[in-house]
Amino acid sequence: MTHVQAIKKTLRRQLAAPTTTLAICLLGLVGGIAAALLIVVFRFAIEQGAYLVGNFSHWQQPLDNFTRFALPIAAALLIFLLFSLSRSRRVRMGIPYVIHRMKQHYGMLPWRSTVNQFLGGIIALVAGFSVGREGPAVHLGAAASTWVGYHVDTPKNAIRTLSACGIAAAIAASFNTPIAAMILVMEVVLREYKVHIFIPVMLAAVAGSLITEQIFGPASELAMLSSTEVPNIQLPWVVALGVILGISGVIFKQLMLDVMNTVKDMSLLTRLLFAAFITALLALIIPTSLGPGLTAIQQVLQHQAELSILFTLLLAKLVASAIALGMGIPGGLIGAVFGIGAVVAALFTTIVNQLQLEQLLQYDTYILLGMAGILAACIHAPMAALLAIVELSRSVEIIIPAMLVIVPAYLISSQLFNSKSIFIAQLDAQDLPYQIPPVQVALQKTGVENMMETEFKLLLEPTQNELLDVLEKSSNQSVIVMNVDEDNQPVYRLVTYDIGAGDSPSLNYMPINGLKVTSTLAEVWDELSGARRGAVYIYDQEQGEPCGIVTWETVRKALQRELS
Repeated sequence: MTHVQAIKKTLRRQLAAPTTTLAICLLGLVGGIAAALLIVVFRFAIEQGAYLVGNFSHWQQPLDNFTRFALPIAAALLIFLLFSLSRSRRVRMGIPYVIHRMKQHYGMLPWRSTVNQFLGGIIALVAGFSVGREGPAVHLGAAASTWVGYHVDTPKNAIRTLSACGIAAAIAASFNTPIAAMILVMEVVLREYKVHIFIPVMLAAVAGSLITEQIFGPASELAMLSSTEVPNIQLPWVVALGVILGISGVIFKQLMLDVMNTVKDMSLLTRLLFAAFITALLALIIPTSLGPGLTAIQQVLQHQAELSILFTLLLAKLVASAIALGMGIPGGLIGAVFGIGAVVAALFTTIVNQLQLEQLLQYDTYILLGMAGILAACIHAPMAALLAIVELSRSVEIIIPAMLVIVPAYLISSQLFNSKSIFIAQLDAQDLPYQIPPVQVALQKTGVENMMETEFKLLLEPTQNELLDVLEKSSNQSVIVMNVDEDNQPVYRLVTYDIGAGDSPSLNYMPINGLKVTSTLAEVWDELSGARRGAVYIYDQEQGEPCGIVTWETVRKALQRELS
């Protein structure tokens, strides 16, 4: 074994353990940098694409009628051509798909879906569909980081951590919100808090934020909003806004899911063209309906106190976002609901201020609260919603009112209407599994190299007397016999004494299957749980013969420790 191979093996063994090690921190940092750089390219491509189609003001100045109508339809045809060329049997992308892959495949994503997400996301956002860029960012971040792990032979349990690192770095690079990025990963994607994952995710989020600051500058996308402290006398209005946002979130979710269920049997081309036609029609009637949700905030600020315009904008964003997302346009949901929440809050603030209160509600602050409340109502991640608004607004004064708006919005959605997180509802609608048994959850966190027995005896076609001699001298070691089958392929069997054979020594031969050294204990469980005995041999990717043994007893003890 060379010096490089020895170092690689040592690092891989560290990565196999469910603990915070220097190896996983460094690898998470590298994966985070890769994810952030990919998002930088993604953002640059969107900006340059917008200039190419004549959009120099981020949808604040309407384009001519022909361009507004033709752009979404041309984009839909390009997206269909892209998906056809990639030969993808199903178009599955974004945060829901990443959640599914995280649970079922350790966060590893197919390259076809990643290419579709990258190019399709750029086309959709350039064309003005009412979707956000965080969905593509999550997908691309996970893909970039796990690509790094896969190409350095990382164990699958560490690949899962790397996927989380890539997601955090991508979100931080998209919006410069590192804390919210970390919490979103834990609260929405992983749906658990573990310290050994949290530390490398933190490093990756910091890397993503620093990279985006160096390239795009430190300014927040919500710099136009200046939050102020909410007087205690207005806190009941904050709670009332939370109730309205909870109801609004449920309405939007149901509208979007109804669209998904209605068009699920349609062809991809029909769905994309229908979404494009509705978007194009709305663009002609209401030019401000174009663009992601965050662009709606600037429109809200330009038309303060104009109820008819605000109400029209709300209807346009509800329909445009639900149609685009429900029909499979490759974009994100969070940016879309931010715009809807901002408009709802603007309407609420305008109506309340018309009551001529002693202290008027501050417009900018309530727009921020609207974004926080509807995000919590839609994705059921209250902590992520809170921190996202705090970081985007660069304001600590908003923390308490944001809490007071998030709580009723979340409770109205989850308890009163018994509504699921929009991501979970999307997974159900697409028949994508996202729940795995607790046993699998526990065992996925440990790589086989951390638990395998390396001191074993491997015998090549021995006689019975040789076996008996080895078994007698190796009472604490596993003994494996290798034979060659008719196809000249090696067959491995675990050899033990047959306890029920009486006084005469008899041997029990149990065929064993092999698993790669990058596997986890969950895969050993899958192999052995039927018989609840036996073992598997572990082999390195570079060679086929065993380098370790994992027995059923080893898995059982590891599971007891994990669940205790």
